Amino acid sequence: MQRYGGTVIYESSDEMGPLEIIEDGFTRSLHFGSEPKQSSMDLNDPYRLTLLYSRAMVTSLLFQATPRRALLIGLGGGSLAKFLLHHFPACHIDVVEYRESVHRLARNYFCLPDDPRLRVHIADAGEFVRRVDTDCHDYDLIMVDAFTGGGIAHSTVGLSFFDHCRRQLCADGVLTTNLWSSDTVRLEEILQDIGNTFDGRMLRLPVAGKANMIALATQHGTPHRQLRRLTERARELQEHTSVEFTVLLNQLRKHNRRWF
Repeated sequence: MQRYGGTVIYESSDEMGPLEIIEDGFTRSLHFGSEPKQSSMDLNDPYRLTLLYSRAMVTSLLFQATPRRALLIGLGGGSLAKFLLHHFPACHIDVVEYRESVHRLARNYFCLPDDPRLRVHIADAGEFVRRVDTDCHDYDLIMVDAFTGGGIAHSTVGLSFFDHCRRQLCADGVLTTNLWSSDTVRLEEILQDIGNTFDGRMLRLPVAGKANMIALATQHGTPHRQLRRLTERARELQEHTSVEFTVLLNQLRKHNRRWF
C-alpha cells in the first residue's frame, strides 16, 4: 500500500491515534496519521539526522559541546537519542515518551539501541518534569520535541513547564524546543513564555522551507553575543558529526540579527 510518497510497512493505532511507518527506498519514517514526518531514519546510516529540523535542534551543541547528561522530551523514532549516543560516548540520556507503542516502534523499526546510557521513561512530560523537580541543575541539554497528530503536546508548553525545565539545567545548560509556526499567535505566546523564563536569553531558528521553529534558551550567559565567537566550534562539530553547523550558525546569526 502506498501512502505519503512511500510504502506502508507498518500501521496500527493506540489510544492517542494512528501509527504508521513508511519507506521510500532510502528512508524509513514515522507518521501519526498525517503526512508530516514525526521521525525519519536513513536506511544506510541509522545515526544520521535526516530531517532538517532535527539538525537545527542540535545547534544547542554550539553552546554546550560536551554534554554529559541530556533530557529528551519526545522519543519518536529515537533520532536525537541515537545521534547523541553515537557521537558523544560520555553522554547519558533520559527520554520521556508518553506512548509505549512509540517506544516499541523505535526499538523494532528505528534501531534504538539497548544501551546502559539510555533510560526511557513512559510518562507525561509535564508531570515528569514536575515530579523530578528537585532543583538538581543536572542536565546539560534538554531537547523538547513532543507532538501529537494534532500538533504540539499541551503539557510541554507554558510558563510552569519551562520553569521546571530550567530548574533541571546545569549552570551552562541549554533548552531546545521544536515549535510549529503555522499558528502564529500561539507560537508567539510560547516564545514569550520561554523568553520570560530564561530572562531573554533565547534565540530563534526558523527551519528553511518548513513550518518548524526552533527556540534555544541558555541558563546563563548572553547567547546573542556568543554567536560572534562560535565559528571554530561550529567547524569542529561539523567535522565530528557531519551536521552542517557552519550553515546553521549563519542562520542563527541572520535570524537574531537585532542582537548580533
